[in-house]
Amino acid sequence: MSNFAAVLFAVIVLGYLGFLIFGMIQLLPWGLIGLGILAGFGILFFGVLKDRIGNKEDDYYDKNVDL
Repeated sequence: MSNFAAVLFAVIVLGYLGFLIFGMIQLLPWGLIGLGILAGFGILFFGVLKDRIGNKEDDYYDKNVDL
């Protein structure tokens, strides 16, 4: 059931982002500001995600250190 919920959530988020981008394209040239901000957040999000996945030290502390 949780896999279904995750897939449904991903579909909803991707649909929302698609409509958001489509709406910003309709508002050219003012939509470029929003597209730039959205691209910046996307780059930041994937950079943090890549850093977290590739960091072995964080994995060690997650598994072995209690707060």
